[in-house]
Amino acid sequence: MSMMEFFTFVLLFLLSFSHDVFSYRITGPTSGVNAQTGERPARRDLRTLQTSGAQWDLYIQALQMFQAANQADLLSWYSVSGIHGRPYRSWDGVNGNYQRGYCTHGSTLFPTWHRPYLSLYEQIIWNNTQTIAQQYPTTNRATYQAAADSFRVPYWDWAASAAMPSSLTSSTLTINTPTGSRSVTNPLFRYDFHPPIGAPDFPSGEGFQNAPYTTRSSRAASNLNANAASIHDRTYLLLSRQTSYPPFSNNAYVDSRGNQYDSVESIHDTIHGLIGGWMGLVPYSAFDPVFFLHHTNVDRMFAIFQAINPGSYVGSQTNRAGTFTTAPGTTENVNTPLTPFHSDAGTALYTSANVRSTRSFGYTYPEVRDWGLTAAEVSANTRAAVKQLYDPNNQFTPRGVSVDKRQGNSDPGKSITIPPSLKNGTARAYREWYTNIRVNKFALQESFYIHIFIGDVPADPAAWLESTASFVGTFVVFMDNAMDNGQELNIVGQIPLTRKLVELYNAGTIADLEPRTLRPYLRKNLQWRAQRYDLSEIRVQELRSLRVSVLNSRVEPPRNKDTDFPTYGELVPEPEITDGKTGGVPANADA
Repeated sequence: MSMMEFFTFVLLFLLSFSHDVFSYRITGPTSGVNAQTGERPARRDLRTLQTSGAQWDLYIQALQMFQAANQADLLSWYSVSGIHGRPYRSWDGVNGNYQRGYCTHGSTLFPTWHRPYLSLYEQIIWNNTQTIAQQYPTTNRATYQAAADSFRVPYWDWAASAAMPSSLTSSTLTINTPTGSRSVTNPLFRYDFHPPIGAPDFPSGEGFQNAPYTTRSSRAASNLNANAASIHDRTYLLLSRQTSYPPFSNNAYVDSRGNQYDSVESIHDTIHGLIGGWMGLVPYSAFDPVFFLHHTNVDRMFAIFQAINPGSYVGSQTNRAGTFTTAPGTTENVNTPLTPFHSDAGTALYTSANVRSTRSFGYTYPEVRDWGLTAAEVSANTRAAVKQLYDPNNQFTPRGVSVDKRQGNSDPGKSITIPPSLKNGTARAYREWYTNIRVNKFALQESFYIHIFIGDVPADPAAWLESTASFVGTFVVFMDNAMDNGQELNIVGQIPLTRKLVELYNAGTIADLEPRTLRPYLRKNLQWRAQRYDLSEIRVQELRSLRVSVLNSRVEPPRNKDTDFPTYGELVPEPEITDGKTGGVPANADA
């Protein structure tokens, strides 16, 4: 063999393994970061970004460029979206053996796994903005280059306002391109497959095979509107009451979580289910462009929780469902690889240990400015931001205007102030009420809703998910249809009742929020219904694992109304309210 033949052989040998040797390193954007101080650009709310001018122009074009890439490419929209679920194929050389996506659900890794995933998405878009900025005329190129350098992907804050921004619902947008103002196809509205995907990647029988583009439920806007107050209140309660990472992080039921049933994953599931369509099913949800806006907000909630509770992080928990690379029943912890995301160009994978800080990926959020400050100062500032954004009690101001009982669900932007007559003692404490829900995620082998009502339930199931006077909120079971029959994973969530009860008090329906008053009232009037995405009724008797319970806690106002959260007392079960009701917790149970 000649020297030339030898080198050719070696080169071909190395190239045959190049995909394994040269992995895609995820760093997030690298511009705009001060390496000494840690100062870095913030991801912004979509509603803010869409009025930003240059960054908005770049974002829309960068998304178009991302979505136009050959679907076979590693960094195409199709391939990156497919990491989460279908088509259940290896990405960047990380192989698996299980018929599901890489994503972690019902897992202590739920928040941490999505962090490098979002940074991969952000890195691709940021790279595209750099390319596009250089295409602008010299007269405004510097403006667009500066915008590209500080660009970070936006989030959709559905807790502040559950209404979908117009930029998500319009099929076209007008932006300033390098060749002037143009009306362009809106890449946030949907993803167009090129070509449509058939079997085996999208198998028949699931309703997505050969679809030309992603779609959402025609009822998405009304579903979100009906649940706006519930989503808002759940978010504030989670951020203000929960101080421990394990129950915050995921919705799997484990004994150690006690009665703390809500989690960032459960609220996340609600958004998926209410939008419906592709977003409503785990294997297909990431193809819809709204997925990444939604998950960036979930990561924001995670970052806010971390800033407020810096000492609590990933623990050890069994993942009962498993993933593409993790067998069901695997115990996961802070050192479990977050597959398939590489931290270098070789074989090293991220773990929760090295994604703890958003600084690792070059971004932050408006509520979390963590440079030049102590941890205590960061925590106090973040609490203040949460209170300003989400505190539904408006810092315990006087009664103000009563909630009109004809209004149904209140606008979450309005105060639901606790009237002085409902506060007891010199501390002006009062009671909050909650409904806890537990059910087997795989009970029906499909996603479904559980709705909570106080009062009469409409006879027509099509009217259940509406802003009626009795409707309180929805718990969503967000299922992966690839799960095997017979699996069991009990998941949990919590629907706050206090807003609706204050409405009833202001309307003169109930005298106060004390247990002696609400036990008989809620026993008579609290109801729940189960429903499929197609709005057909599920008989509650079919959900043999369903456990609905009612609890209350004594709440004391914060010492500092600007930076402190309320003090929440122990959650006290009220089993006599649900005793004897189908799916209700009996009187001899603890919760």
